[in-house]
Amino acid sequence: MLDMRTKIGAGGRVIIPSLIREKLHLSIGDEVILHLKGEELCITTAEQALRILREKVKKHNRRKTSLVNDLIAKRRSEASHE
Repeated sequence: MLDMRTKIGAGGRVIIPSLIREKLHLSIGDEVILHLKGEELCITTAEQALRILREKVKKHNRRKTSLVNDLIAKRRSEASHE
């Protein structure tokens, strides 16, 4: 675990130290997602959030099928009945 101190600047800006930005592959202008876990503030990249979401969805996909293909097939079926 990497712990570093930083300060909150004008307008609520938080400076992310370069070592952490490098480890997360963050560049100036990249979007990040802020969320609270209890009383902790977490900063996540969009890619990390997507990976975490995919892992959560994967646990509930008992049939181990492509959810995208299932959705497309369902929409085509519905469209053919219109």
